[in-house]
Amino acid sequence: MIIIKHRVNSIKEINHKFGIEIDIHNYNNELVLAHDHPNEQCIKLDDFITHVPKNSLVAINIKNEGVEAGLKTILSRSKTTNYFTFDWPVTSLDSAISHDLNCAFRLSEYEKDIIPKCPWVWLDSFNEIWYDSDFLLSLKKSGIKLAIVSPELHNREEDINKVKDIVNAVKVDAICTDIPESWST
Repeated sequence: MIIIKHRVNSIKEINHKFGIEIDIHNYNNELVLAHDHPNEQCIKLDDFITHVPKNSLVAINIKNEGVEAGLKTILSRSKTTNYFTFDWPVTSLDSAISHDLNCAFRLSEYEKDIIPKCPWVWLDSFNEIWYDSDFLLSLKKSGIKLAIVSPELHNREEDINKVKDIVNAVKVDAICTDIPESWST
């Protein structure tokens, strides 16, 4: 299982032991890294991506629409192939797929639609662990890669052991966490 460090939006936060989750915005016609409000101090994705080890999985959180073509260009130019994108605005997901970007659809207690042509699922649980190992196995059998959001990202540390039990029962592909060391044991 690949451990993805949550919200790595600067070069100094890259840790070669873990995959990374980044947030991208379109700011003045440039793709930049920022979780909330981009500004002129934000690093450009073009510059950042050259510092990411080629074998690291990159989970790219899409923060606004209309970035498909630019993102595809940057990923192609940098030869970045070990990635998936997620949280596309509904109006942009079809376009992202048509640009041949690796996309994930989100499943949560609120979102239940499986989106064809997406090789990944971003499996979230905002209020409780709503899935079980049987559900995850059914997704895996259909060929979908699983990226689980660790419960501490929603201030639910008490659910980590339950998720670890499920992860140990299913060959989960990745987990996104703020505490990667706790998942590497």
